[in-house]
Amino acid sequence: MKMGLETRSTDAKGRVSLPKTFANATVIIEQVNENELRIRKALVIPEDEIRFSEEAPVVLSDRERERFLRALDRPPKPNAALRRLMAAKVKKRG
Repeated sequence: MKMGLETRSTDAKGRVSLPKTFANATVIIEQVNENELRIRKALVIPEDEIRFSEEAPVVLSDRERERFLRALDRPPKPNAALRRLMAAKVKKRG
């Protein structure tokens, strides 16, 4: 694929033909400054196919799983910072 500078002329309406590698592609046109445009191919994903990172499962190692389950069964005692925070919340509620 040839990359680099290429001179092309616009028509009376300001249109320019892009290289054939852009044929039938969706593009992003970014105006960099008054004299420069940046044209890039875009990958379009339909909205109903977009997935949030939170939707991906978290896979724990055996060690991590055991530690997590142990913490659920026997949660650690609250430290001083957590006790202060909770006391402040209780006080705020009145």
